[in-house]
Amino acid sequence: MKSTFKVLFYLKRNKKTKSDEMMIMTHITIDGNVCQFSTKQKINPKNWSIKLGKASGRSAEMVEINNLLDEIKASLYKVYYEMLRVDNYVTAEKVNNKFLGQNEECATLIEMFTKHNDDVKALLRSI
Repeated sequence: MKSTFKVLFYLKRNKKTKSDEMMIMTHITIDGNVCQFSTKQKINPKNWSIKLGKASGRSAEMVEINNLLDEIKASLYKVYYEMLRVDNYVTAEKVNNKFLGQNEECATLIEMFTKHNDDVKALLRSI
């Protein structure tokens, strides 16, 4: 099933740091459903192009920020197309979770401890 997919970057203007920098946010839209997360990058609004959705200027810092944003965008597209190929159903939340690594199930400490104890019991029985 084909769906619309868009990735945008914008500044979180309601929160400024002491140096007047703002966080760069990622905005994912799939079929009108939206999900967003922070890139953990800060930039002065004077160095941000709203029209292009990236840093303006050619300084090393601006080039580094733009390269990071390009990498994030490419990774999101890769996740999107992989999920579309495998699941044939993709949501903005699923792409966001997969990209951030939040969809992987992790064993709790108790589960790991129980498994360890069971393994040790099995070893002791075999002796």
